[in-house]
Amino acid sequence: FGGDGRRGGRWGPRVASPEKGAASGMAAQRLECPVCLEVQDGQQHQCREGHVFCASCDSNLRAPRRCPECRMALGPLSQAIRCRSHEESIAALPAACSHCGVATTRGELAAHEQGCPQRPRACAAAEAGCAWSGLL
Repeated sequence: FGGDGRRGGRWGPRVASPEKGAASGMAAQRLECPVCLEVQDGQQHQCREGHVFCASCDSNLRAPRRCPECRMALGPLSQAIRCRSHEESIAALPAACSHCGVATTRGELAAHEQGCPQRPRACAAAEAGCAWSGLL
């Protein structure tokens, strides 16, 4: 009846073997905003109890502003408490360029994609009305 817990039965549900990227997937899940359920780039705000949510959702909270998790009253949006550790953790998550697929981090992705040699470009004569865009 014994076992290592991976096969289910007496010791609980079957546990998947660790895979490459599983740690970053779990890290991303912990960094999800509890309101929109997304891992948002940019500012992260927190209540005085430490519950973190993205600035985008914070700006959409109706008055009286309350923490989406514990319902504690929040001060004015202009005095929001930032959670820089969450911001840094999100920026360090792996990401891939949507144009060339190069592996980078979320914090470096925008700069890479802006200068990516495989990103589509508008025609040099776009100001004259040419609508072509593509790879050069």
